[in-house]
Amino acid sequence: MSLNFKEKLRDRSDQAEFHGLPWILIVLLLVLLSTAILYFGKNANSQLATGNQPSTAKLRPARIYSVFYSGGVFSPTNLRIHAGDTVKFQNNGFFAIKISPNTAKDQQSGVGFENIGEIQPKNYFSYTFSTAGIFNYHNEKNPNEAGAIIIR
Repeated sequence: MSLNFKEKLRDRSDQAEFHGLPWILIVLLLVLLSTAILYFGKNANSQLATGNQPSTAKLRPARIYSVFYSGGVFSPTNLRIHAGDTVKFQNNGFFAIKISPNTAKDQQSGVGFENIGEIQPKNYFSYTFSTAGIFNYHNEKNPNEAGAIIIR
């Protein structure tokens, strides 16, 4: 009887080793996968941290946005755009308006609003913003009618 018992123990030990091998391979595969994710994830995060953007972001085409004036209000009041985008200021009101920069700094920077004159009803004026910053403007005829263009 003792021989039979020893044979059973030997059979069980052989089976235990065989069933452990797949688990070792699975753990090894998970370790390799997590190492690859950390390595490649670190490269992508370092590009974003240093300001390097993927090439698709640099190929963004310029866009045209509209700011409508009606009833003493510019809509939208605040507009976020990118450098190179164009803003079309459209007068949908009953009276002529004149858009002016809020600060002397904006007037001296050559933004281009000082030479446009009045925008008659149902007419518009377009301007392409080339540098990043905040451009605050108002209706020269009523300084309480104001808005801002935020250029990224």
